[in-house]
Amino acid sequence: MNRRDLLAAGAGLTLTEFSFCLASSLQVSGERHRASGQGTVRHPVFVRSGFTRKLNGADDRAPSPSGMFDTEVVRSSDSEGRLAVFVFPAGDHHPYQGAPLHVHHEQDEWIYVMAGEFVAEVGGERMRLKPGDSLLMPMKVPHRWSVAQDSHCGAIHLYTPAGLMETQWASVAQSEDPKNQEARKAEFERHGLTLLGGALSKEEIDRTL
Repeated sequence: MNRRDLLAAGAGLTLTEFSFCLASSLQVSGERHRASGQGTVRHPVFVRSGFTRKLNGADDRAPSPSGMFDTEVVRSSDSEGRLAVFVFPAGDHHPYQGAPLHVHHEQDEWIYVMAGEFVAEVGGERMRLKPGDSLLMPMKVPHRWSVAQDSHCGAIHLYTPAGLMETQWASVAQSEDPKNQEARKAEFERHGLTLLGGALSKEEIDRTL
């Protein structure tokens, strides 16, 4: 008995009835797939080195590196909301600085190290990332990451789906002043994250092999 005969028998159908149901299902699936793409014209997105994507879909020269999200190469609008990609340009950055402990409710976060070293903590497990290493930080799992000891570093950072990571963040999001913590937490929530704690300390980074 071949696979189609076996499936037909399991469904309590004759082979003719099963073949008709299978053909009908494939036809409906194909029509749904074609309908989902109607009116949508997709284009390649090419961003030259040193440039960043703007909200209006144009490219502009990126600012001098000063933070994680200075250079965006794929916007939510480029990928129908499925993806946002940022480049942390290889260059001199502040050592021992990075993201505080937080959790994404609807996004996976992924990092690929191009230069230097980073230290990340995911679900309480700490690890050192070196050039060529990558790390997936799943949604709903608390995590944080920081530049390690060397100021020269660079990475690619990806979020899927894009969510609101690319929207403008208020400066209070980077404040560590205790009197600003409620406003800081609210800013994280506005972007679909919950702030859970601080960034990795210098001692924690130095101890991570």
